[in-house]
Amino acid sequence: MRVSFDGVTPVPRMLLVSEFLLRPDFRVELDGSVFVAVGDRVSYEDGTIAVTCPTGQRRRHPARNSYWICR
Repeated sequence: MRVSFDGVTPVPRMLLVSEFLLRPDFRVELDGSVFVAVGDRVSYEDGTIAVTCPTGQRRRHPARNSYWICR
């Protein structure tokens, strides 16, 4: 499933995220899985994933590892 982690676009359905491609050549792995609800907005900021709820509440979750993928 393709989901935009730009901090602006709401997530279309519930997700359990443990790793994701930020760009086609950049992978991010999280310390633990993160539950993202419908309507939450997700962004990657300074080595953490930031989840913003529709109410404006923000939660931050640290990334375990992030790296460029050489193809």
